[in-house]
Amino acid sequence: MTPAEFDFRKPPLGQIERNVSAWLTSACRWATEAAASTLPYPATFQFAGLETPTATASIHALPEGAVGIVLATPDIIGTGAALLALPNPLFLALLSGLVGEAPAELPAGREATPLELSLVPHLVRELFINPLTKSWPARVPPALDVSAPSIPSAVWRAGNERVMVATLTITGPFGAQPVYLMLARTGPWEDLGAAPVEQVAPVPREVIETLVREMNVEMTVVLGKADLTMHDVTSLVPGDVVVFDQKVTQPLEGLVSGTRKFRVWPGVVGDRAAVVVDTITGD
Repeated sequence: MTPAEFDFRKPPLGQIERNVSAWLTSACRWATEAAASTLPYPATFQFAGLETPTATASIHALPEGAVGIVLATPDIIGTGAALLALPNPLFLALLSGLVGEAPAELPAGREATPLELSLVPHLVRELFINPLTKSWPARVPPALDVSAPSIPSAVWRAGNERVMVATLTITGPFGAQPVYLMLARTGPWEDLGAAPVEQVAPVPREVIETLVREMNVEMTVVLGKADLTMHDVTSLVPGDVVVFDQKVTQPLEGLVSGTRKFRVWPGVVGDRAAVVVDTITGD
């Protein structure tokens, strides 16, 4: 028997790491589904890997200017039991999506405005906490709270104890970008060490295709868009007229689950609003 080399700097993944990896893989599927109804642009989440560095090394490995948000149950807030870390430009791009913007590239790094900071709890709950809770493999999922964004080193305890650092990838119109989730080995995450991960047999392709064909999707039609300042919005009163950039001689955009698919003309059928499909855009 030939002994295998053992790298003490990178110990092999144990049961808890394997279960966490399976949990986060499932959570990414839920997050992708949530993004379709939360963001105005398509965004997919993927689990990219798990490492077990020391707590200090995990902080030093983050990109400069990263934004840290503690996710913790009410009884352990402030201990840094879980930390969500996002590169600053990605953080700003996701926040801009909540107000209907679809950036083709990442914005320059800067501090978030008070308005943007007020959107952080909604963003984190929709794209991270809810998917993590829905996919929790143990019996009772933790009730996670959202802290205010901060410098990661200010809210994540440093030390030589090993932690779990998962890398998730968000792919949108701005390309593929990393997000980091750091988990201590204490608190609710300990339950994952013993939680059995159910092995689900792969579903036949024809079954999936049948389900997709019968799945309900939401179609919306955009009447038009207008660029307003926050002052304009707060000054609106009943009776004011907002002029859109949409010309009446041009067809409207028809969206399926937030993605442009058709150009349509508005009309009525009986007492109901309706549209006539003009062209298929294929976006």
